[in-house]
Amino acid sequence: MGFMQKNVNVFLLLLVLVVAGSLAGSSVYYQKNLDRLTQKFENVSANLSFCVADRDNYKFNLNKTLSSLSTTTQDIRRYDEIYVSKATELKATAENLSKTASDLDETQKSLVEEAALKRKYQGQYNDQVQISNGLQEQNAILTSQKASLESSLLSYKTRIDNSHNCIDSFLSNYDAGLTAAMKTDAESCKK
Repeated sequence: MGFMQKNVNVFLLLLVLVVAGSLAGSSVYYQKNLDRLTQKFENVSANLSFCVADRDNYKFNLNKTLSSLSTTTQDIRRYDEIYVSKATELKATAENLSKTASDLDETQKSLVEEAALKRKYQGQYNDQVQISNGLQEQNAILTSQKASLESSLLSYKTRIDNSHNCIDSFLSNYDAGLTAAMKTDAESCKK
């Protein structure tokens, strides 16, 4: 009976060693997977932060351009009012042609200058509209990229949660053969 009990003890010792070895191997495997997923998550998070900062920069530039566009529009309106005023002056000057020819020449010169200014500001206004349209397109592209990155992030979080569930399942299946130190190590791997 002593011989059989000795073999059973050796067999139990070997069984405990095999279980401990497989638990250690799986812990190392899941730790490496968790480290890899954590690194991917950090990369995606950094990329998302960069895209958000880039989007905020474009948004700031868009607001700045819109403000400039508003100012340019106000300037155009002001010059339109000046143009109307000068046209009225021109009509009054034509009615008072006998007054002086020099007054008429000065008024015509100022009208030419104001028309040139109007064309100049109209060109700037058109340029600002094109810039604004370009910024809106870039904003739409960045919004699309952000949605894609958020989807990837959600996928990675789901995979991490699945890994945690797998570790929990493994620990609950082999709970009886684990020492308190092994359980503590397994719990610290999940954090």
